[in-house]
Amino acid sequence: MTLGLLLELTAALVVLSAAELAPRVRRADWGGFWAWWRLQTRPLGKGMALASASAAWPPVRQLLRPDYVFVVYPGTEAHKRHYFPPWIERTLRPVFPIGVIRFGPYRGVTVSGLASDETLEGAPERLEAFLSEIHGQFRGAEVIALGGRLPSLAVKSGIGLAPPFTHGDRGTVCAMLWATRQLAQRLGKPTEKVTLAVVGAAGFIGSRLIESLTEEFGQVIAVDPRYAGASSEAGNVVCTARAEDVADAEAVMVLSARGSDTAPVARHLAPGTVVADDTHPEIPEKIREAMAGRGATVFKATVADDRVRFVPPIPDFRSGDIPGCLLEALVVVQRGQEILDCQSEFNRAADSLGFGAGLTPHLRRRERTPGAIDQSGAGVLPYPALAKR
Repeated sequence: MTLGLLLELTAALVVLSAAELAPRVRRADWGGFWAWWRLQTRPLGKGMALASASAAWPPVRQLLRPDYVFVVYPGTEAHKRHYFPPWIERTLRPVFPIGVIRFGPYRGVTVSGLASDETLEGAPERLEAFLSEIHGQFRGAEVIALGGRLPSLAVKSGIGLAPPFTHGDRGTVCAMLWATRQLAQRLGKPTEKVTLAVVGAAGFIGSRLIESLTEEFGQVIAVDPRYAGASSEAGNVVCTARAEDVADAEAVMVLSARGSDTAPVARHLAPGTVVADDTHPEIPEKIREAMAGRGATVFKATVADDRVRFVPPIPDFRSGDIPGCLLEALVVVQRGQEILDCQSEFNRAADSLGFGAGLTPHLRRRERTPGAIDQSGAGVLPYPALAKR
């Protein structure tokens, strides 16, 4: 009888508790819970692979002895979480491998740190420690290529980049110069008859590219919000902070820090304009659709070379496409650091070695690397921060 009373009391308590909890269960943010759960579990496989590679990195690095190293960095927290859960991040080393690069007899590796460019920009001492760690790990490498904004952040922080570090500007300027020539070909005009706008012209790469473009194009419109005051003109270059000035251009090269920065530019493009996108993260699909709605044609600017393979592949890049900042490393590893002394000499060397630029359609979401996310934020780990400048 006592046992029966206890069971009845337990059942009554369960019923009363369920009645009390039911409204709370219905009001719970189950969508938020499942979003949290996916954050912890969806990237588990990739995260465990990175954690395993990070744990085994010291002996593997000694075994590989790479000829060149490609250094990248993560984007936003959301992008990082696409590759590993928060608890796996705590197991990763300050510098950890994310892939290898196959290029003939030359061995290359891609490595990353944990801090985003915004974090490194606000903490120069952390950037210096990061670069020092990389230099210490790869003393035998012929060249260490810094992707994205890393070179400009180092210069801004007063950190010297002596060999084997490279800035990446020679390779990127070379690739973008090739891309602008192809824009002129798309228009069916010689470059000296084309008015070209460069969006992001005041940046680390943009300012260097302008110097080369003035020798080939009829007029260059340098567009960047960092140009203060009224528009200025020198020779065949117009420097302006006004996005609407792109309406005078037939071709546009986009070098802004991120593709989403092109939103003010999109609504001013003239019909028939051809656009080359060298942003990473790339111009978001919605902005590209807005550009197409104005009659513009948008391409992704890449360096195409079937001799180069990334293992694993670069998200949202086609096979054989390589970032312009890596082009510099691939030329230097064959011709030596002295090829960086002159931009025109570097361009000729890259051309003679068989490299070339390409303008290709952007990958649609269904065509992207499985698991890749929409690149509308500040950067994507591991590779999309490559061209943030």
